[in-house]
Amino acid sequence: MGRWTNLAGVALGAVVAVFSHLPPTPQLSAADAPSLRGVYNALGGTMSPAWVAQDLGLFTKHGLQHSLNYLAATTAVQAIVGGTEEIGLVGNQGIDVALEGADTVYIASTAPRFIFHLYGDPAIKTVADLKGKVLAATQPAASTDYAGRMLLRRYGLVPDKDVKILYAGSSPALLTTLKSGNAAAGLMSAPITFQAQELGLKHILNVTELNISFIFLAVATTRKVIQQKPDAVSRYLRGYTEAISIIRRDKETAMKVMGKFMKTDNRQLLEAVYDEHAPVFQRFPLMTKEEVQAVLEVAKSPRAAQAKPEDFFDNSFLQKLEASGFINSLYAR
Repeated sequence: MGRWTNLAGVALGAVVAVFSHLPPTPQLSAADAPSLRGVYNALGGTMSPAWVAQDLGLFTKHGLQHSLNYLAATTAVQAIVGGTEEIGLVGNQGIDVALEGADTVYIASTAPRFIFHLYGDPAIKTVADLKGKVLAATQPAASTDYAGRMLLRRYGLVPDKDVKILYAGSSPALLTTLKSGNAAAGLMSAPITFQAQELGLKHILNVTELNISFIFLAVATTRKVIQQKPDAVSRYLRGYTEAISIIRRDKETAMKVMGKFMKTDNRQLLEAVYDEHAPVFQRFPLMTKEEVQAVLEVAKSPRAAQAKPEDFFDNSFLQKLEASGFINSLYAR
């Protein structure tokens, strides 16, 4: 099906041999296959599970008609809430809208911790040196904002008092802000880090290695979609978890797909993106209370204080996949 049907002869035989031991997905004709409208919200390495699943035909392989569209973070969540999109990769915004009454729910983790580096003025040696200076973020309540504030507190600094937070608007604009000297440091991830190095900015801290739990990115949908299309959701997660297995095992294939979506063939840049993101993707990507609670603790809504983390995610689909042996079979090669 999909890309696989375009292979012939020996190539087709090889593919069949590779996948013949996997627990079968119930097969349907293309006309009868369930469908989902999918979305991703950035042009960075965290999106690669959706990119790989779509580009290699894994959703189609598992009997799902799936479209994949790009929408910026807040717009992506609004589209899922409104039903123009049905499932996709989003950050903490799924909780923000759920606290306001939306029926969004996370069904799989993608990046359960911040993936950032702190770059800035060569005069800055540590986070503590930011006292009395300016830290750049992208937008209020964006992951750069939350990560920056959590990082400052970790080093004994009070955001907005000891360190001013300046919102640049976007990651490229954040880099421009640092270059112009309007901020002393800023949080970023590859490929922006690659550009920061070229500009002579100093690497101050690897925030990813601090393992700060947070919904940096996860698979979100709505309870309405789960109720109306449970089979489609299950098929989506088959494609999604298989994509993660390919990313973890096949660097060259993953980088090729990343390059296509990021519109670059710069190998050094793609390797930097891959090396930064691949270790974060989990073989069994369950949502955790810790990453949800971290978002609730910084959420603006007054409802967050009384909210229970488990009300915002549903691991049942992944747990059924694991129990079937499907996820283990992806690595038994």
